[in-house]
Amino acid sequence: MQSIARLGIILGFLFCLCFPALAAEEAAPVPDKAGLISFWEKSEIKDPHVQRFEKTKEEGVYDFATDFFPYKGRLKLLNAVVTKSNESYLEGLYTGIIELELMDAPPDFFKKYAASYGAWTQQHYFYYAVKKGVWFPMSEWSAYSADLYKSAEPAASGCPLTSQLSRYAGTWLPVLVLLVLVAFVFRFARRQNAKIWENHAKALAEQQRGLKIAEESLKHQLEHTQLLKEIVGALKK
Repeated sequence: MQSIARLGIILGFLFCLCFPALAAEEAAPVPDKAGLISFWEKSEIKDPHVQRFEKTKEEGVYDFATDFFPYKGRLKLLNAVVTKSNESYLEGLYTGIIELELMDAPPDFFKKYAASYGAWTQQHYFYYAVKKGVWFPMSEWSAYSADLYKSAEPAASGCPLTSQLSRYAGTWLPVLVLLVLVAFVFRFARRQNAKIWENHAKALAEQQRGLKIAEESLKHQLEHTQLLKEIVGALKK
């Protein structure tokens, strides 16, 4: 029984070691639209080209001015999109797109400033790396992605199945080890219980045998006592 208790303690300790890794995997932060919009708003405030950026009473509309191109007026947030990368070697990568409308731009604005407007639009593409837990603007993402692609290149160049297996091994291998240990403990406990019952049965059989011997001994003693009584009775006559 002490061995089973000791194995139970070891099993619990191993489970405590495995569970945080699984919990961390499951609890990895996932970006959402609200977080993307909040990051975009902070980026606009920090942008040196933005001269004014303030929320108005109208939902999703900002009072906006910039010297990136000649514009001063209302800026409307049309949409915010968050998508997850499907590439196995870019696991944990999300892209975010902010779609905007310059509500007070004149009709010929986009023809005159097509190049600068296109460059400004590109600034509203963002990237989110789960490992970092933060959004990156495109300007900062270039440096970060260079290291990411470099580290991911060996895995990407190999077999896709191997890549998938290696990615899941770190998460599920501790679980498999834990299951094997559980099976071992139960099997050991079953053997121990069987051995305990076997020893108990043997002890019970020995006890019954002892009782039988004691009964036979008592019977012989009674017969011997009766014989002595008969001898004494015969001598008295």
